[in-house]
Amino acid sequence: MKAKAPALIEEIDIESWLHLFARLDVTLMVVGGAEALRIFRALGPQRRAHAQQHLLLERQRLILEMQGMGVCPLLEGGAPLASGLPGDEGTLDTHYELLAQAYARCAPVAERLGRFALRQWLLDRAHMHRQHALFFLT
Repeated sequence: MKAKAPALIEEIDIESWLHLFARLDVTLMVVGGAEALRIFRALGPQRRAHAQQHLLLERQRLILEMQGMGVCPLLEGGAPLASGLPGDEGTLDTHYELLAQAYARCAPVAERLGRFALRQWLLDRAHMHRQHALFFLT
C-alpha cells in the first residue's frame, strides 16, 4: 500500500492564511482604540487587557502554525500584511465577526493539509469570536 503524499498548500490557501493574520492585526488595532476602550471600561477594568492578551496569544500561535506550513505572515522589518483591509471602521462586534469568518475560512484548508488539531483550534476560535460579536451587539 502506498503512503499518501502530504497535501501541498496552494496559493489560494496562502491568501486565506494571510487574510486571517491581517484580520487579527486589524482586530488588535480596533481593540486598542478609543471606542473599544469605552466599551470595555463599562465591562470591567481588566476586560480590555484580557482581550488584547488573548488576541496576542492567538497571533503568536498563528505565526508558528503559518511558518510550519511555509507561509510567512510578516514582511521584512516585521510589518504585517494588512493591505486592503479596513482599519478601524465599523463596530467592535463587526470586527469580531469578520475575525470569526477568517478563522472559519482557514479550517477546511487545515483539514485538507491533514492538520486536524489546527483545524479544531481554528473552529474553536471562530466560535469564540462569534460569541464575542454577539455579546458586543447587546
